[in-house]
Amino acid sequence: MTEEYTKILTKFDISPTAAKTYVALLELGKTSADKLAKRVGTYKANVYDALERLIERGLASYVIEGKKKFYFATRPEKLFSTLEDTKQRAIEEYDEMKKDIEKIMPKLSASYESIKEKNIFEIYQGKKGYRTMILDILREKPKYWKGFGNLQVYEFFPQNFQKWFKSIPFMLFSTKSKQMLERLENAKKMTEIKTIWLPQELYMPIVWVLFGDNLLIIIYEPDIIALRIKSEQIVKTFANQFDYLWKKHKKEIN
Repeated sequence: MTEEYTKILTKFDISPTAAKTYVALLELGKTSADKLAKRVGTYKANVYDALERLIERGLASYVIEGKKKFYFATRPEKLFSTLEDTKQRAIEEYDEMKKDIEKIMPKLSASYESIKEKNIFEIYQGKKGYRTMILDILREKPKYWKGFGNLQVYEFFPQNFQKWFKSIPFMLFSTKSKQMLERLENAKKMTEIKTIWLPQELYMPIVWVLFGDNLLIIIYEPDIIALRIKSEQIVKTFANQFDYLWKKHKKEIN
């Protein structure tokens, strides 16, 4: 039990020794540093350091009787006010850090813009990485999602799909299947989707799409891996190929 309490109490920015000392004070009541050291199982110097920290936090106090000092714990309910103090300090530190970042951000951004490479090749892994990539691209206000794929993005992110793509039309070359038709039926309720069906033998487990000024090459299974290419030359090449094929087969659009 003492170990469990100690683990929780250390979250109040006190050392394990201070946490053990506080628990010992609750169990012993008013007591001397000598008895505390024996109860906690450490040197008296360590107990003095712990007591000093507890007193600073308002979790302990002392009285002097004769020439001897005796220590005691304050009411445990004090932990709630200590928690509020910790919360307030965290808010103040956050506000201060935010002001500091805002102050230096213009120069940091200017430095980045002056040296950053115009072409970006980035790899994102897992759902969290994929989500980070999509949110970053959405800041660019992309106008379309077009390429080859079977709406796997809806399958893996049904809760996010509408938020991400409610005003972004889809243009896809896809292979028809029961699973794809179910995705299509649901996704069409949220955004405009046009498809051209490919023969089954052309099914591609690796998806490529143009999303704004980015080419995304995505593997969804067994684990999501997405390659993001932001290169004007590469994106333009793939866009020209897609637009040519789309125009050529426009009579087949569903």
